[in-house]
Amino acid sequence: TKNKVATAATNGAIILWDLHKVGRKSERVITEHSRAVNRISFQPENGNILLSASQDGMMKCWDFRDPRNSARYRFEGKSESVRDVQFNPVNCHEFTAAFETGTIQKWDIRNTKALYDRKLNAHNGPCLTVDWHPSGKLVASGGRDRTIKVWDMSSDSRRPLYTIRTVASVSRIQWRPGYDDEIASCALLTDSRIHVWDIRRPHIAKYVFDEHDTTPTGFLWSNPDDLFSVSKDKWLIKQNIQRAYQPVGLLKRNGMGWNVHGDVAFAIDRSLRTTFVDESLIPKAPKNWKKIDVKSSFDEEVIQYIPPQSCGIAHMPLFDFKSFCVLAEKYSISSDTIALSCDQNAELAWKMGCYRTSQTWRIIALLYSEEEQEMENDLDAKTVSKKDEKSNTHDPLDEERNYERFEMHSENRDNFDQLSQTSEEYMGSANTIDSSQVQGSFGLRKPWQHESAIMDLLNYYTEQGDVQMCVTVYLVLERYLNIDEDRLEDWFTAYVDLLHRFKLWSTATAIIKACRVQNVKERNENATTISIACNTCFKLVQGTNNGAWACDKCHRLLNSCTICHQTVKGLYVWCQGCNHGGHLAHMKEWFATEKLCATGCGHTCILRSLLSLPGTE
Repeated sequence: TKNKVATAATNGAIILWDLHKVGRKSERVITEHSRAVNRISFQPENGNILLSASQDGMMKCWDFRDPRNSARYRFEGKSESVRDVQFNPVNCHEFTAAFETGTIQKWDIRNTKALYDRKLNAHNGPCLTVDWHPSGKLVASGGRDRTIKVWDMSSDSRRPLYTIRTVASVSRIQWRPGYDDEIASCALLTDSRIHVWDIRRPHIAKYVFDEHDTTPTGFLWSNPDDLFSVSKDKWLIKQNIQRAYQPVGLLKRNGMGWNVHGDVAFAIDRSLRTTFVDESLIPKAPKNWKKIDVKSSFDEEVIQYIPPQSCGIAHMPLFDFKSFCVLAEKYSISSDTIALSCDQNAELAWKMGCYRTSQTWRIIALLYSEEEQEMENDLDAKTVSKKDEKSNTHDPLDEERNYERFEMHSENRDNFDQLSQTSEEYMGSANTIDSSQVQGSFGLRKPWQHESAIMDLLNYYTEQGDVQMCVTVYLVLERYLNIDEDRLEDWFTAYVDLLHRFKLWSTATAIIKACRVQNVKERNENATTISIACNTCFKLVQGTNNGAWACDKCHRLLNSCTICHQTVKGLYVWCQGCNHGGHLAHMKEWFATEKLCATGCGHTCILRSLLSLPGTE
């Protein structure tokens, strides 16, 4: 049957061609499908058996040795149109079909009366192509959801072994012969390239063929290195793997990354190992070690292997994450009593070894404790009359203007002139002084404006990258500082992100709540909906007709309290180890004296963080 070719048409016809036939090459025309035929596949061991997949939802198996044009077997997947069918290359009686609903089904042509052997919900959207692995155990599928998935058909698992994400919908896939881990694919639209993927590295293609101008409609491997492809640009092109470009070679192999604990991981392009491993330094095997029969050349390759890159992890003591976490959880951000908050923060920073930070808090306490005392005195001073305010002032002008009130004698005239002259020397030019100005300038002590010093302090910590100090100082001195909202937003956003990285959720929520910047406060208003799933059927309980405490699907109540066995309405607390829980008050009362779960499951539950919650007394 090597001289036979089968084609399918959009009108549902299947035409068998004989290339050795003289004259008209068509040998048989089969018109049993009512709609377009999407794919046909010959049985690997028998070229007389042909399987077809049609838009009418039917799969039909034909035996060309039968002179009749009727199908030998008919299979209905109880689904929409069938997009692809492929025989198993090892077990020729099995085949797999891809459906419009996104499912793939495995069938056995010997079992015509039963349904499929197995069904998988493979894709979100139509599944357009399938292909069996040469081993006969794996099946690859591609769909409109721009993914290629590899399934193990020999196991009961419903999860794909590998998932490859592509840039466009996948129309055709085929395993590369001789390479069990490589598979080629082409797109349905927009992408004119053919990609060859390594399923062990699914994030970037290993090879890319870019010879066509429009989207390829099909391709076929003739051998492990040569691939024939056709496209809407009316070209049939033979492409060799050696001429394909490799995207991996275009990527930089240098990289680095930080974690929250101050460790930096790095990889450099060139290996630091320039010599082979000294085998004399390798410890010898123990005497009772049983040698496995493997090739010696393989052992040599393993021992003498030089990695192409050098990787490592180094600790950079640039950030004390332990102090950061302790200070974040125990810092006082209250602005009601500045002196008390500053003293508490200074003592805490000193215990954590942050001596400069501790001194900063003590200086702030020294400055603003007097400020708070003066504000209290000013409130008392408002009740004092203006006359009483002047009683403590000494005005030399009044003495000069009222000298006539004193009793003067002619014999003391010279003394008075001398006194008057002294007053003029004391005042300078008395005629140029406004009495109201003198009145206001005496008796009121002008305070030292230290807000500028605090701003310089905040600028220093900003340059140091210590957003924790910037945010905490601002929250404590909020009523005295006037800082631009854009700058505050930068501080708070960076600080909250750090708190989230260290999973300090409660502290981050308190910081967001204390901030007056609207853009920051809105972070607590996003994604505040928590969906509850039924513990029986696992369906989300949302907007049910039976109320918020019962499942609308299985009509069962949600988890009840472990202690009182009543439905929990409000705050529900559970152990993430055994998933048992109940009312907060009941759980707190139980674990005040017990350590094991109240259900008797034997799990040791930890309620340390729960007992410290505010408002649970």
